[in-house]
Amino acid sequence: MTTREIGYISKTHGLKGHLILRLLDLVNIDEEAIKSVFLELNGSQVPYFIEECRPNNTGYILKLETIDTIDTSKKLIGKKAFALEEFILEDEESLNEFVGYAIIDSRLGNIGNITEVDEKTDNVIIKVVHPSGSEIILPFNDDFIIEIDDDHKTIEFNSPEGLVEMYLNS
Repeated sequence: MTTREIGYISKTHGLKGHLILRLLDLVNIDEEAIKSVFLELNGSQVPYFIEECRPNNTGYILKLETIDTIDTSKKLIGKKAFALEEFILEDEESLNEFVGYAIIDSRLGNIGNITEVDEKTDNVIIKVVHPSGSEIILPFNDDFIIEIDDDHKTIEFNSPEGLVEMYLNS
């Protein structure tokens, strides 16, 4: 049962404990099917069953079981929200499908797996965790990608000279 961060509780809505769930960029949820949301409380993901989920202009209005006053809902403002993978709709344009793929560098071999794809800027970057634990940040564009193998979940990559080494030697 894997959960993925989908957004956060941005504010309360009304007086009966409704909350506004603001989604991260490029994340969509199946509002018809989603049954629960997990909120991060004291470092743990606590499940809440959803009684009502309807879209609004900034995300979704949620009514969670056991949260039925404005006072209880106020305590959840700012909490990160997670959902089970099955309720997250993949954005066809998103490159998040590459999270978990191994990066096979043309000079250095396997330099680790992609943990994050950041598409917020014009130049997409990926975060790769090297087997040593070092985080490597690489540009993710056609100039450096040699081949993507979806069957083996690998990406042959030609990283800029010295870039990977810079992260490994720090």
